[in-house]
Amino acid sequence: MEDLKTNVSHLKDHVTDYAKTYIDLVKAKATKGASNAAAGATIGILSFVLAFFFLQFLFFGLAWWLGSLVGSMAGGFFIVAGLFLLLIVLVFALRKKVIVPMIRNTIISKVYE
Repeated sequence: MEDLKTNVSHLKDHVTDYAKTYIDLVKAKATKGASNAAAGATIGILSFVLAFFFLQFLFFGLAWWLGSLVGSMAGGFFIVAGLFLLLIVLVFALRKKVIVPMIRNTIISKVYE
């Protein structure tokens, strides 16, 4: 009978250790996921800001150059505005078949990483 009591006591200790270890593992996974999400968000925001300024200056220079070619600064800026309109139409046309699935798959792969 004593052996049974000691075995039950050892089993209780092992189950308690297992539960504590499992809780620590869940905390570590949550911390890893949160830190990866925060790092990804920071990199994404910084990349977006830098890309925005890069593209702004690039297209401003393109408009200026095209304006000097056609002899009218306004004409150069209207040509670049037309390029942006073309990009907007392209994004709108591809949103359901290309863009949304690509974003969805990227998010799902990051969540299950």
